[in-house]
Amino acid sequence: MSTSLLRGLRALEMLGTEALGVSEIARRLGVDKAGVSRMLGQLHAEGWVLRTGARYVLGERALTMATTDPAGVRRRATRVAAQLHERTGLTAVVLRLSGDGSQPVAVAGPTDFLEPDEPFEHLWSTAGGVALLAQLPDPELERRLAVSPWPRPSAAAPRDAADVRRLVRAVRSGSAAEERSWTIAGVSCVALPWPLLEPAPPYAVLAVGPTDDLERDPDAVRQAVRDAVAG
Repeated sequence: MSTSLLRGLRALEMLGTEALGVSEIARRLGVDKAGVSRMLGQLHAEGWVLRTGARYVLGERALTMATTDPAGVRRRATRVAAQLHERTGLTAVVLRLSGDGSQPVAVAGPTDFLEPDEPFEHLWSTAGGVALLAQLPDPELERRLAVSPWPRPSAAAPRDAADVRRLVRAVRSGSAAEERSWTIAGVSCVALPWPLLEPAPPYAVLAVGPTDDLERDPDAVRQAVRDAVAG
C-alpha cells in the first residue's frame, strides 16, 4: 500500500469521529500542511470529504460506505433527509455534534453550493450549529462562547455572544434556528434539534438552499423541518 493512500485512509478514519482542520490532521499524521491540503483537495474532488468552515468532515461517498451504526441512527437520518428533500426540494442535512464542530450524518440534495467563501471556526456561524448548541448544558455553551475578539464570517452572522444566547433561547423555546447569508451569500437555512431516544451527541435537521427558493414559502419549509424531526 502506498504511503499517500495510507495517509488518506488514516485521515478518513480520523474524520469519522470528529471534524478537523488541515493543521490538526497534519500534526496527527506527522506531515506538512501543504501535503495534507493537497490530499484533502483530491478527496474533496472525489466526494470523500466536505469542507465545513475551517474543518473537514466525511463526504457522502464515505458516509455511504460506513457500516458501523449500532443504533440505526444513520439509517434513520438517511430516511429523514430523503423525505425532507423530496418535500421541499431543498438540500436536507442531518448533523451531529463532533468535537468543536459538526459532522453530516446524512445528506439529500446538492452540496456544491455549501462551500463558504471564507473559513469559519465556530458552530454559531450556521443555523445548524445553533440548533446543536441549544442542546448543550449552559456551562458547555458558555465555554464555546468564550472567544475574543469575536469572529464573524459575515455582517449577517451573530454579532456577539449575547446574540447567540438569544438565538439559543429561542430554539430551546421551540423556534427554528434560521440564517440568511450568514456564511454563504445567497444561501439560507432552517434548522431544528433532532432528539433521539438513546443517549447520543446532539443532532439537528436542516433544510438549506438558495435564499430565493426558501423564501418562496418559508412557513412551508419550517413546517416540513418540524414534521421531519417529529417523524
